Amino acid sequence: TLNSSLLFISPTIFHYFRYLNDVDYYGGFEQEDLDQLFEAMQDNYKAWCSGFAPLAVGGDMDSVAVQEFSRTLFNMRPDIALSVGQTIFQSDFRHLLCHVTVPCHIIQSIKDLAVPVVVSEYLHRNLGGDSIVEVMSSEGHLPQLSSPDSVIPVLLRHIRRDIVV
Repeated sequence: TLNSSLLFISPTIFHYFRYLNDVDYYGGFEQEDLDQLFEAMQDNYKAWCSGFAPLAVGGDMDSVAVQEFSRTLFNMRPDIALSVGQTIFQSDFRHLLCHVTVPCHIIQSIKDLAVPVVVSEYLHRNLGGDSIVEVMSSEGHLPQLSSPDSVIPVLLRHIRRDIVV
């Protein structure tokens, strides 16, 4: 196989997992929420970036992690960012989860605006192979930026194969 195991951080796998709530699935967003998000991106992209970055990263605008993430958002053309955002937030690849058969280690922030813990639990239940979920005390969707001291030991344990799934 191409990969002997996978590690997901804040599991928006394929980066297009599923953000939209469904009858039997909680992704964290209703369609109206996404419509407002897309409208805000279109109306004033810079203002949207300034508001979204601290929420996504889990910090205030003074933090280095938020500033770095903001910079990457500001560097995108607004029309491209909107197109990417619509693709990410509107896609649904849940039907492919059963085809992921290698062991998976899922790490998740306790408080993640984009991916609630129940999404990691759903992923764990629906993958085609063994998996483990590890919820960290970090906040934000990008714990590798906001809490690297929490993420690095988990990554090292995974690399050293000290995580049993």
